[in-house]
Amino acid sequence: FQHDNDPKHTTKMTTALLRKLKVMEWPSISPDLKPLEHLLGILKHKVEKHHVSNVQQLHDVIIEECKRIPATNSAALVNSMPRMIKAVLNNNGANTKY
Repeated sequence: FQHDNDPKHTTKMTTALLRKLKVMEWPSISPDLKPLEHLLGILKHKVEKHHVSNVQQLHDVIIEECKRIPATNSAALVNSMPRMIKAVLNNNGANTKY
């Protein structure tokens, strides 16, 4: 298992459960190694350009903008992982320019 020390992961109940499992050490709240965070950032930027006035419009815009994100964006993010990992390691686990 992996978690990023988010406060909801450090409750007494969660901490007790995690003691029973093998948990990977992970930098606290580090988007550097989460390609999905970068992809969601792209989506958020595209969605914010729309002026929605209700939840249904927001839903429709999100679906439409998801369809418009080229698959090459996802592939590029996955392919950048070795570079991102190296940057995080070189920065002793701290955030990087990514």
